[in-house]
Amino acid sequence: MQSLVVNESSQVAQARRAVAALAARQGLGEEDAGRAALVAMEICTNMIKHAGGGELLAQPLERAERLGVRLTGLDKGPGIADLAKCLRDGFSTGSSPGTGLGAISRMSQEFDVYSQPGHGTAVLAEIWPERAPHDALEIGAVIVPKPGEVECGDTWCYVERPGGALLMGVDGLGHGLGAAQAANMACEVFLTEKARPPGAVLERIHTNLRTTRGAAAIVIEVDWQRGQLLAAGIGNMVAAIVEGHAVRRIPSYNGIVGHATPRIRELAYPVTPDAAIIFHSDGLSASWQPERYPGLMQHASATIAGVLYRDCRRGRDDSLVVAVRRATKS
Repeated sequence: MQSLVVNESSQVAQARRAVAALAARQGLGEEDAGRAALVAMEICTNMIKHAGGGELLAQPLERAERLGVRLTGLDKGPGIADLAKCLRDGFSTGSSPGTGLGAISRMSQEFDVYSQPGHGTAVLAEIWPERAPHDALEIGAVIVPKPGEVECGDTWCYVERPGGALLMGVDGLGHGLGAAQAANMACEVFLTEKARPPGAVLERIHTNLRTTRGAAAIVIEVDWQRGQLLAAGIGNMVAAIVEGHAVRRIPSYNGIVGHATPRIRELAYPVTPDAAIIFHSDGLSASWQPERYPGLMQHASATIAGVLYRDCRRGRDDSLVVAVRRATKS
């Protein structure tokens, strides 16, 4: 994932070129890569015109063996007072190269926008070579390294299971290459042990990370069909079950995976089909509350992850936030 700060007009062209290059690496043809670049330019121009700048997240996507690009524009500007008006194709309040949010929607297979007057806007667009494929899960993730670092010590992985999924978030101790090596090893073990329950998976990861600097990690098994979630976590990983304004925090016990850790405990929770699962590293503050974001939980998982990243990142560490729920589209 690329994080591109866009605060002046010269950075719009840089963002456009970066997104065009990402689209080309993803195997998109010239027309689709150009479409992705135009969407990036429109998002960035809007952020500068209406919010004084913001951040563009450009993310490669792989779904059902097909490759695409996700673009998320995040700003802390005045928000959009009349969202319905701005979504009309052809409406633009500034001298942007396109025709506003309506054009972004038209050029994207997946589109979402969340705005709070006085608190900023998040615009999400996905570009695929053809109709966007859908999985049984809807997942949104943001992974951004600490400012000044190239390698990110935070990562996540998942596998689908009947009725749900097994997921893991991991934060390698510290930051930089050593943290990334620990986190990547944790994911390798996770994928090897993916048939086991969360507690057993975390035990195996703990054993295998002894040669690394260690990590914080949480392993979550969610089964929406059975209405149950199992979780096992060690270290400063934050996880929660969210439904509407109700949030149930999932504790993660003190320790370092791979080094000093207490007995690993597996906890069980009820979960409804409409619940979202959110987990993040301590690169984000854990003080967020759903009631601060009216309607956000009805938006795309990637929008949820982007808004929480925008508002809660500490800015002095790697950042990871993941939102997952059952897909509602066929």
